[in-house]
Amino acid sequence: MPASTVLAIGVLAHDQGPASDHNEHGIDLNVEAQFAPIRVLGSARPIVGGTFNFAGDTNSLYVGLDFPLYTSSRWFLDGSISAAVHDGPLHKDPAGCRENSDCGFGVRVLPRFGLDTGYLLDKGSAVSLFYAHMSHKWVVQGENEGVDFTGLRYLWTF
Repeated sequence: MPASTVLAIGVLAHDQGPASDHNEHGIDLNVEAQFAPIRVLGSARPIVGGTFNFAGDTNSLYVGLDFPLYTSSRWFLDGSISAAVHDGPLHKDPAGCRENSDCGFGVRVLPRFGLDTGYLLDKGSAVSLFYAHMSHKWVVQGENEGVDFTGLRYLWTF
């Protein structure tokens, strides 16, 4: 995407993706602002966003950095890393956690990683396939539900 500010709006499948245990459900609204790169960060763009679940499961707000991994005249691939605060359960039934991997998140603030690959429609807009995973595996001991987000986004430059 261009170096100006970008607003991304998307519809995501909640807890659906390659690392998902499918213990949460529904459709999410994702809204994210991507800001122009800050010189000291090279080409990394600060991001701030939120993912809101319509089925009553976990919502999250996040802040982080987006890194361009590949860019051509029409296609792009970006990766992101951020810190997310969520409203999901911290702890659940220990037996359900052991037997069905239906655990709490363990901590309120989690690392969040994302990939966004898309196609530039014109100078100011794009569509993308988006994936993000929010989890603390290998960072903090204890319960670790984790959640995937997979879907489509529209990106608008302003």
